Amino acid sequence: MVPAEFRAAFEEVTAPAGGSITGGPGSFTINSPEMAKRRNHLTSYLRYETTFPKRILELAIITTARAMDCQYVWNAHAPAARKEGVADALVDAIRDRKPLPSMAADEEAVINYANEFFKTHKVSQPTFDAALNAFGAQYLVELTTLMGHYAQTSFYLNAFEAELPDNVTEPLLPV
Repeated sequence: MVPAEFRAAFEEVTAPAGGSITGGPGSFTINSPEMAKRRNHLTSYLRYETTFPKRILELAIITTARAMDCQYVWNAHAPAARKEGVADALVDAIRDRKPLPSMAADEEAVINYANEFFKTHKVSQPTFDAALNAFGAQYLVELTTLMGHYAQTSFYLNAFEAELPDNVTEPLLPV
Protein backbone atom coordinates (compact mmCIF):
# COMPACT_ATOMS: atom_id res chain seq x y z
CA MET A 1 0.00 0.00 0.00
CA VAL A 2 1.35 3.39 -0.99
CA PRO A 3 1.08 5.99 1.79
CA ALA A 4 -1.31 8.82 0.93
CA GLU A 5 1.44 11.45 0.81
CA PHE A 6 3.24 9.49 -1.96
CA ARG A 7 0.21 8.33 -3.96
CA ALA A 8 0.26 11.14 -6.56
CA ALA A 9 3.99 10.70 -7.22
CA PHE A 10 3.56 6.92 -7.36
CA GLU A 11 0.75 7.21 -9.89
CA GLU A 12 2.75 9.65 -12.05
CA VAL A 13 5.76 7.33 -12.10
CA THR A 14 3.84 4.11 -12.75
CA ALA A 15 1.22 5.42 -15.21
CA PRO A 16 3.42 5.06 -18.33
CA ALA A 17 4.00 1.39 -17.42
CA GLY A 18 0.32 0.63 -16.90
CA GLY A 19 0.30 1.17 -13.15
CA SER A 20 3.18 -1.05 -12.12
CA ILE A 21 6.91 -1.36 -12.67
CA THR A 22 8.37 -4.84 -12.78
CA GLY A 23 11.99 -4.32 -13.79
CA GLY A 24 14.86 -1.94 -14.37
CA PRO A 25 15.86 1.00 -12.22
CA GLY A 26 12.24 2.07 -11.75
CA SER A 27 11.56 -1.11 -9.79
CA PHE A 28 13.97 0.17 -7.13
CA THR A 29 13.48 3.92 -7.26
CA ILE A 30 9.71 3.56 -6.89
CA ASN A 31 10.37 2.85 -3.21
CA SER A 32 10.89 6.61 -2.99
CA PRO A 33 8.07 7.84 -5.26
CA GLU A 34 8.81 11.56 -5.07
CA MET A 35 12.49 11.01 -5.82
CA ALA A 36 11.58 8.61 -8.64
CA LYS A 37 9.26 11.23 -10.13
CA ARG A 38 11.99 13.87 -10.12
CA ARG A 39 14.56 11.41 -11.46
CA ASN A 40 12.23 10.46 -14.30
CA HIS A 41 11.96 14.10 -15.36
CA LEU A 42 15.75 14.28 -15.74
CA THR A 43 15.82 10.95 -17.58
CA SER A 44 13.13 12.17 -19.94
CA TYR A 45 15.01 15.37 -20.72
CA LEU A 46 18.35 13.65 -21.26
CA ARG A 47 16.97 10.84 -23.42
CA TYR A 48 14.12 12.42 -25.37
CA GLU A 49 14.11 16.21 -25.15
CA THR A 50 17.70 17.31 -25.61
CA THR A 51 18.86 18.02 -29.14
CA PHE A 52 22.25 16.45 -28.41
CA PRO A 53 23.05 13.88 -31.14
CA LYS A 54 21.60 10.48 -30.19
CA ARG A 55 24.69 8.67 -31.48
CA ILE A 56 26.85 10.53 -28.96
CA LEU A 57 24.30 10.11 -26.15
CA GLU A 58 24.19 6.36 -26.65
CA LEU A 59 27.99 6.20 -26.92
CA ALA A 60 28.28 8.09 -23.63
CA ILE A 61 25.76 5.76 -21.99
CA ILE A 62 27.55 2.57 -23.05
CA THR A 63 30.92 4.03 -22.07
CA THR A 64 29.41 4.75 -18.64
CA ALA A 65 27.89 1.26 -18.45
CA ARG A 66 31.30 -0.24 -19.23
CA ALA A 67 33.02 1.94 -16.60
CA MET A 68 30.42 0.88 -14.03
CA ASP A 69 30.39 -2.79 -15.14
CA CYS A 70 26.61 -2.54 -15.43
CA GLN A 71 25.23 -5.41 -17.47
CA TYR A 72 21.68 -4.04 -17.42
CA VAL A 73 22.53 -0.61 -18.85
CA TRP A 74 24.91 -2.19 -21.34
CA ASN A 75 22.25 -4.60 -22.60
CA ALA A 76 19.67 -1.82 -22.83
CA HIS A 77 21.88 0.65 -24.70
CA ALA A 78 24.47 -1.19 -26.81
CA PRO A 79 21.82 -2.08 -29.43
CA ALA A 80 20.65 1.56 -29.42
CA ALA A 81 24.22 2.77 -29.89
CA ARG A 82 24.59 0.47 -32.89
CA LYS A 83 21.23 1.64 -34.28
CA GLU A 84 22.25 5.30 -33.92
CA GLY A 85 25.40 4.70 -35.95
CA VAL A 86 28.15 3.78 -33.50
CA ALA A 87 30.29 1.24 -35.36
CA ASP A 88 30.03 -2.37 -34.25
CA ALA A 89 33.82 -2.53 -33.91
CA LEU A 90 33.76 0.42 -31.51
CA VAL A 91 30.91 -0.99 -29.40
CA ASP A 92 32.66 -4.36 -29.22
CA ALA A 93 36.02 -2.78 -28.30
CA ILE A 94 34.40 -0.78 -25.49
CA ARG A 95 32.67 -3.93 -24.21
CA ASP A 96 35.84 -6.01 -24.29
CA ARG A 97 38.19 -3.23 -23.15
CA LYS A 98 40.26 -3.73 -26.28
CA PRO A 99 42.18 -1.07 -28.22
CA LEU A 100 39.70 1.23 -29.88
CA PRO A 101 39.42 1.40 -33.67
CA SER A 102 39.65 4.69 -35.51
CA MET A 103 36.54 6.77 -34.98
CA ALA A 104 35.02 10.18 -35.60
CA ALA A 105 36.47 13.11 -33.67
CA ASP A 106 33.27 13.61 -31.65
CA GLU A 107 33.27 9.94 -30.64
CA GLU A 108 36.90 10.18 -29.58
CA ALA A 109 36.14 13.32 -27.55
CA VAL A 110 33.28 11.67 -25.65
CA ILE A 111 35.18 8.45 -24.98
CA ASN A 112 38.30 10.26 -23.77
CA TYR A 113 36.18 12.56 -21.58
CA ALA A 114 34.22 9.66 -20.08
CA ASN A 115 37.19 7.36 -19.57
CA GLU A 116 39.24 10.06 -17.88
CA PHE A 117 36.28 11.14 -15.75
CA PHE A 118 35.55 7.61 -14.52
CA LYS A 119 39.20 6.70 -14.00
CA THR A 120 40.41 9.84 -12.19
CA HIS A 121 37.10 11.48 -11.17
CA LYS A 122 38.18 14.65 -12.95
CA VAL A 123 39.10 15.71 -16.46
CA SER A 124 42.37 17.26 -17.59
CA GLN A 125 42.33 20.61 -19.32
CA PRO A 126 43.27 19.18 -22.75
CA THR A 127 40.51 16.56 -22.54
CA PHE A 128 38.02 19.17 -21.34
CA ASP A 129 39.01 21.55 -24.13
CA ALA A 130 38.64 18.83 -26.77
CA ALA A 131 35.15 17.97 -25.50
CA LEU A 132 34.17 21.63 -25.26
CA ASN A 133 35.37 22.24 -28.82
CA ALA A 134 33.49 19.18 -30.06
CA PHE A 135 30.19 19.83 -28.27
CA GLY A 136 29.96 23.39 -26.95
CA ALA A 137 29.17 24.41 -23.39
CA GLN A 138 25.49 23.38 -23.27
CA TYR A 139 26.08 19.91 -24.68
CA LEU A 140 29.15 19.35 -22.52
CA VAL A 141 27.07 20.11 -19.42
CA GLU A 142 24.36 17.75 -20.69
CA LEU A 143 26.95 15.08 -21.54
CA THR A 144 28.45 15.30 -18.04
CA THR A 145 24.99 15.15 -16.48
CA LEU A 146 24.05 12.18 -18.66
CA MET A 147 27.14 10.25 -17.59
CA GLY A 148 26.51 11.05 -13.92
CA HIS A 149 22.87 10.05 -14.30
CA TYR A 150 23.73 6.72 -15.87
CA ALA A 151 26.43 6.12 -13.26
CA GLN A 152 23.70 6.63 -10.64
CA THR A 153 21.40 4.30 -12.57
CA SER A 154 24.19 1.73 -12.66
CA PHE A 155 24.62 2.07 -8.88
CA TYR A 156 20.94 1.15 -8.41
CA LEU A 157 21.06 -1.73 -10.82
CA ASN A 158 24.32 -3.14 -9.47
CA ALA A 159 23.51 -2.58 -5.78
CA PHE A 160 20.11 -4.22 -6.04
CA GLU A 161 21.43 -6.89 -8.42
CA ALA A 162 18.88 -6.24 -11.14
CA GLU A 163 18.22 -9.26 -13.28
CA LEU A 164 18.68 -8.91 -17.00
CA PRO A 165 15.50 -9.15 -19.04
CA ASP A 166 14.82 -12.32 -20.99
CA ASN A 167 15.53 -10.59 -24.30
CA VAL A 168 19.30 -10.07 -23.88
CA THR A 169 20.67 -9.25 -27.32
CA GLU A 170 24.27 -8.35 -26.50
CA PRO A 171 27.13 -10.46 -25.18
CA LEU A 172 27.62 -9.84 -21.47
CA LEU A 173 30.33 -7.49 -20.30
CA PRO A 174 33.44 -9.41 -19.29
CA VAL A 175 33.76 -8.38 -15.63
